[in-house]
Amino acid sequence: MVPFLVMINCLFFIFWILKFKWPFVMFIFSFLIGYSDWERLYKLPNNAIPVAKGLKLMSFNVRLFNSYNWIDEKNIPQSILSFVNQESPDILCLQEFSKEFSPSFKKYPYNYIQSSTKNGQNGLSIMSKYPLFNKGFIPFENSNNSAVYAEIYYKSDTLRIYNIHLESLRINLKDTLFTKGNSQKFINRLTDVIKKQEVQMDEFQKIDQNNLHPSVICTDLNNNAFSKIYKGVKNNRIDAFSHAGDGLGGTYNFAYFPFRIDFIFVDPKMEIIDFKTHSVNLSDHKPVTAALRWR
Repeated sequence: MVPFLVMINCLFFIFWILKFKWPFVMFIFSFLIGYSDWERLYKLPNNAIPVAKGLKLMSFNVRLFNSYNWIDEKNIPQSILSFVNQESPDILCLQEFSKEFSPSFKKYPYNYIQSSTKNGQNGLSIMSKYPLFNKGFIPFENSNNSAVYAEIYYKSDTLRIYNIHLESLRINLKDTLFTKGNSQKFINRLTDVIKKQEVQMDEFQKIDQNNLHPSVICTDLNNNAFSKIYKGVKNNRIDAFSHAGDGLGGTYNFAYFPFRIDFIFVDPKMEIIDFKTHSVNLSDHKPVTAALRWR
């Protein structure tokens, strides 16, 4: 609801400005108090051109490479491959990865592909131009979602890469809080999913507590930047969008409103050179990339 509340407040602000009434002063005061939080919702464009390239990561929920033809276009897997090759990230983290429908990512000789369920075909992948070692899998109980991690040597140091896919909220246009017959069912389902996400977040944190190296998280969080889940997974890391993104940064469209639920969280030891949300119609999610270097 946060984006809608912000829009309502902005309309009230314009109204009070036009009327020259004192409440607009309250709006400015509240805006200044919460300025750092606003950056999680909207980031003013940064027109600076990044000079250094650094280590480039991409996080992308590929929706099983359109295996069920959600998008009425042929060759979506090859289009995804072409897009990835064009952007050429050094590290590629894919959620909803399908072993059966995946194209051949020949430019990524090192990979860790893990099904989220036993003997399953779908899950997560970390693909890399750097050798991967110390790979690990974080299964989530009673879920089709999971997390994986691997480490690389980069600039004479070790960097851990996490790829996390938390439980889906499974919201659609038929869900509503205003229909008497469906509202309680909707609230109950939403509450159950968020409880599951909290358990999954705890499982990730247990593994991360034993990590001694700087880390970067690529994630389809299935939750927004104002949630407890966001704060818990991000922890003391930097949200790459809040540092170097622009606009609303929406990665998932629901009811024609862009929600940001895909994130790259970066260790404070690393500098964020660039961040981009890519407007391509290859999945129900948009891919995001970040370029990093050691401070």
